[in-house]
Amino acid sequence: WVHTALGENFSTTLHLRENHTLVTHGPYRWIRHPMYTVLYIHLLGIFLLTGNWFLGGVYFLALSLIIAFRLSNEEATMVEKFGDQYRQYMQRTGRFVPRI
Repeated sequence: WVHTALGENFSTTLHLRENHTLVTHGPYRWIRHPMYTVLYIHLLGIFLLTGNWFLGGVYFLALSLIIAFRLSNEEATMVEKFGDQYRQYMQRTGRFVPRI
């Protein structure tokens, strides 16, 4: 669902294309970073399946570090590209879970 919503905007690198658009439909209607949310849900599933605190802890730490380093750059890039449109989007959506 996340990849379908992103369409041609999807990239594994932090890079915006010339014709990049701000995606605000699909899961992006409620959450700015649903792919990271899915990765944390996947982590929870692995932990529940294995019951291994070490495996779960290492995966959680690695994922959290990657996201922590990447997230501020991602959001700064989006603000640079889309300006107030992205700032307004940030105000109405949650980062990883929907705002209540």
